[in-house]
Amino acid sequence: MVLAGPGAGKTFVITRRLKYLIEECGVAPEEILVITFTKAAAEEMECRFDMLCKEVSGVTFGTFHAVYFHILKKFYNLDRTGILGEGEKRKLLKEVINGVCGSDTDDETLMAVLEAISRIKNAGLSADSYSSDIAALDPVMFKKVYAAYNSLLRERKKLDFDDMILRCRELFLERPDILDMWRERYRYILIDEFQDINPMQYEVIKMLAYPHNNLCVVGDDDQSIYAFRGSDPDIMLGFKKDYPEARVIKLENNYRSGKSIIDTSLKLIGCNKKRFRKKIRAGSEKNCTVALLDCRDRNDEAEKICGLITAAAKHGITYREMAVLLRTNAMAGFFAGKLRAAGIPFYVKDRVESIFDSCEGKDIRAMLDFSKGKTGRENFLRFMNKPVRYISRADIGRGDIELSRMLAGTEPKKYMYGQLKQLIYDMDKLKKMHPFAAVNYIRKGMGYEQAAVKEAAGRGRGEEAVIEILNMIQEAAGECDSYEDWLERIKSEQEGMEEMKKDSPEAAVQLMTMHSSKGLEFGMVIIPELNEGQIPSNKCTKNNEIEEERRLLYVAMTRAKEKLFLLYREKNLQKKILPSRFIKELR
Repeated sequence: MVLAGPGAGKTFVITRRLKYLIEECGVAPEEILVITFTKAAAEEMECRFDMLCKEVSGVTFGTFHAVYFHILKKFYNLDRTGILGEGEKRKLLKEVINGVCGSDTDDETLMAVLEAISRIKNAGLSADSYSSDIAALDPVMFKKVYAAYNSLLRERKKLDFDDMILRCRELFLERPDILDMWRERYRYILIDEFQDINPMQYEVIKMLAYPHNNLCVVGDDDQSIYAFRGSDPDIMLGFKKDYPEARVIKLENNYRSGKSIIDTSLKLIGCNKKRFRKKIRAGSEKNCTVALLDCRDRNDEAEKICGLITAAAKHGITYREMAVLLRTNAMAGFFAGKLRAAGIPFYVKDRVESIFDSCEGKDIRAMLDFSKGKTGRENFLRFMNKPVRYISRADIGRGDIELSRMLAGTEPKKYMYGQLKQLIYDMDKLKKMHPFAAVNYIRKGMGYEQAAVKEAAGRGRGEEAVIEILNMIQEAAGECDSYEDWLERIKSEQEGMEEMKKDSPEAAVQLMTMHSSKGLEFGMVIIPELNEGQIPSNKCTKNNEIEEERRLLYVAMTRAKEKLFLLYREKNLQKKILPSRFIKELR
């Protein structure tokens, strides 16, 4: 087991070991299997090896899923059409959730259910192990979704990526002769990024490696950040128990980052209890900067980020060498808008949704539009029962909505009379308000915030996520002078989102999540939002969850080669918020 910290040269180690096995030990290339976690990593590994050993061919490079597919296709008559792609999987699961729940699901719920299904399959568990704190539905509803999803897969003769692991395990258990054949084929197994392995992957690898046990695993337990996919850092921590004779080699030189960056990040990760102890050293004495910046609020934070980028560009750091790393995608649209306004080219790696395209954004827009005379049925349907006003679709007819006419027709439904009268009053009041005051009145005066939180909870979204989006919408409204200005702001941001999809990463600041930054490196890294509730996330309360959040920040920090800037806010709107507990550890 090779424990290799950030910037230690993991790929270098694996390619040199391959060269040694083939040229010095006489191992046939066809007997060697190299497993990575992404297709890009497998291709890079193969390319680096080809450059090192130009005359050698026959080594198998692939992801876990590619290897399992290779094994399965011969014995189950499987081809690529039988594997469910990620896009197809999302579409199919959305169809299932909508059918079971009877309503259109949002992207956040969909992703949470996807993660929960993957997590359960990768751990070799059943749907009974699901608890509502993992994902987005209550346990009874989740079991129905899980059963319907798997039933639909069988009906369409499809496997998802997680099923391939389980099917491969079943094949090896049921057919020892087939297992023996593959054992002889792959007598030497190397695994990159071993800290990301999950229980089912590990079980199949152990079966394949036995009895030769020529396993070489390379990774860093401090960079295990994929628990939501089922990865388990305890597998790497327990490797010596499974293989008592295994040799452990530590690569403790970091050839990427300057000394101050390394020392600061080690203070942080050293607070984790469950880890291998390492003494990471700087591979060079390059000058570097680490700075912690206090920001008044979200806008001040964005201004400081733009200032840092502009100053760095003047001092010779190219935009492509700069990255802004976020805990989640929720704020990507906001920061992208600020960079765009400052004339700074940027590239958004992850999928980003405008806050105005969220459920809450559409509801608030519908209310403000309605108050200004856009009384179409579609607008009214969005908010008519948020909060509950006992209005049914039958009450509103098919054309534009006239609240006064509805009020006159409420004689048989006296329980609706007071609700409609209040709504007419609210709409009249909204019409005269500044956008900031209007959003605040919708949230607090009309009871929308409480209703939105309750509705989101039914789909498994936490209160904090809803409040955060509403805060961002209200802050954006505060920057507008009028309703017309507000509409222009929405249009501009949505057009900006479309532009983001066209931008090239070649000459732009990289804007991405901490998870997406893993494996990358930049001359300058900026990490905003170092506040409690953000990092660590307010969803993380258990010790193992806090340790993973600490590892995630460690990964983000160690992407920096020369400059690292950490920012936190004092306020969100006018409410005081706390710096992350990790800042104290960093100091």
